[in-house]
Amino acid sequence: MYEKLRPRLKMLGPDGLWTLMLSNLVILCCLGITLIPVAHRVYRIAKTTRATAGPNDLLMVMGARLENDRITPVYKQRLDRTLAVYDNQKAPRILILGGITWGNRTSEAQRGQEYLLTRGIKADDVILEDQSRNTLENLKHARPFIRSLGGHPVLISSRFHLARCSSLARGIGVESGLCAAEDEFGLSFSSARRLLAETYYLHWYEVGRRWSRWTRNKKSLARIS
Repeated sequence: MYEKLRPRLKMLGPDGLWTLMLSNLVILCCLGITLIPVAHRVYRIAKTTRATAGPNDLLMVMGARLENDRITPVYKQRLDRTLAVYDNQKAPRILILGGITWGNRTSEAQRGQEYLLTRGIKADDVILEDQSRNTLENLKHARPFIRSLGGHPVLISSRFHLARCSSLARGIGVESGLCAAEDEFGLSFSSARRLLAETYYLHWYEVGRRWSRWTRNKKSLARIS
């Protein structure tokens, strides 16, 4: 059990574990009330975000964990949305984000590129960022590409994931738009479960960011900014 958790614990580090515990403590002490505004934001963005991108936008496809090195239905939706908006680009540029995550041998970006190329996307239009392991690293590692490629970045992801993408992007100084992978928002048991999970993750991030600023923890601030 520990061997399975070890890579994730190492990735979190002491600061990540501490802010996770602090976030849980805030939830418990406030009887979950602090989750309400976060949940509202996650739901609102999931419901109202459009599934479009502009002709001059830099399309940034957020990675999703592979299963046995294979693309999951969630990741496929993000890639299919990229295909749908690609033809409207005046100077098509697609930046696929995602490295090798635990349990896989191939990066998310590589699998995403292979999927797009087999469906007619030109290889010169696809750029890979394949070193990141989570959403925050996705965006931090994308910054040099954004500066070099130019254009307005638009984050393409699943509706349940968009609020966290938006908050993390702002937190590291990336001004971006959002494009939903799904045509419309549909509330089901599965989507509700994912929205709740995103609420928890985003609450953790917000508590950690405020704590790091209040304590002036340079190491933690460097990690999230």
